Amino acid sequence: MHASALSSPADSITCHVGQIPSGVEEALVTTYASLHSSLAFFKVFRSIEGASCYLAHCAGAPSTVLLFTFSGHRIDVINEMIEIGQAEMTRFVAYVFAHFPQIDVISFKALKTPARELPFPVQQYRAKGSYVITLPATPEAYTARIGKSTRASIHQGRNGIRRHFPSFQSRFFVNDDIDEDHIRAIVALSERKINAGDAVFFYDVARLVRLARVCGFVHVILIDGRICAGSVNYQVGTSFFGDAMGYDPQYEKFGLGKLCVYLTICESIVRGGTRFYLGGGVFAFKERLLGVPFDMDEVHVYRSSAKLLRHIGHALGVKLAASMRSAKQLVHQHKHAPWARLVSRSFYLLQRRK
Repeated sequence: MHASALSSPADSITCHVGQIPSGVEEALVTTYASLHSSLAFFKVFRSIEGASCYLAHCAGAPSTVLLFTFSGHRIDVINEMIEIGQAEMTRFVAYVFAHFPQIDVISFKALKTPARELPFPVQQYRAKGSYVITLPATPEAYTARIGKSTRASIHQGRNGIRRHFPSFQSRFFVNDDIDEDHIRAIVALSERKINAGDAVFFYDVARLVRLARVCGFVHVILIDGRICAGSVNYQVGTSFFGDAMGYDPQYEKFGLGKLCVYLTICESIVRGGTRFYLGGGVFAFKERLLGVPFDMDEVHVYRSSAKLLRHIGHALGVKLAASMRSAKQLVHQHKHAPWARLVSRSFYLLQRRK
């Protein structure tokens, strides 16, 4: 499809087909302030060549900004980890089906929306999750809100490590001051812990470095000049996002990992943050640091029941993938049970053989 622009002034909607207009980056930040719905993230981790842009306004301000690609009879929305209300979701879906008669399915990878209330057939399954902290105005106010035992644990750990290791330093780096070797050291610590069991996971360091230098900051904790803990984080508007975090297990008794995250959150507040996303994975310490679960769904909207049947292969694949995610989540929730350890080990052995 050739690059063109379709407009609907009465509805305050503009659709730029095959191109991303200027000003979209600011509109995305204003509307969502989400890392996974930012041009910086798209340019590093997604392919947006030839992508189109749907831009809706309400009362003169952007209300929905979605980048998407065409794939046969399907539109794939690139934005992830965002929330769209029923009215805006209805408006987008109706617009797509009205202006693109060849499209039978609209797919979202990670979205919070009441899609089942749409007047169209929908598949909606839990896909991803994170923990989000609503940040107060100062680090002191945040610290005061943490539970008494958690606050005492952090205080004791920080005092203890400073007493045993007077060379302890906590430093932050941004943009061009970010050192690739720092990120590699943090990633190595993180991967060592993740892969200590049967897991197999590796970060794409080159992409982490690229994204961090565009919109991130790196926290390193040094003892005798050596990185003993650290984290890679990003900022979009007033939202901050934690990514890779690692620490040397020999300092575990000081709670160095939790201390690293706590100091990172405090620094985010100093930098004007109003929200901090701790990332996925169910860990008790995230709730102790005031993280609240923030779940996202995979959503597929069909033009009609007949079109759903026409694309039954796609629908069955979506259902199977959702069932697999649910099974993995169940195993993770019972990871200490013998049956769960057996299932987990068998899965990772199969992965390694591939």
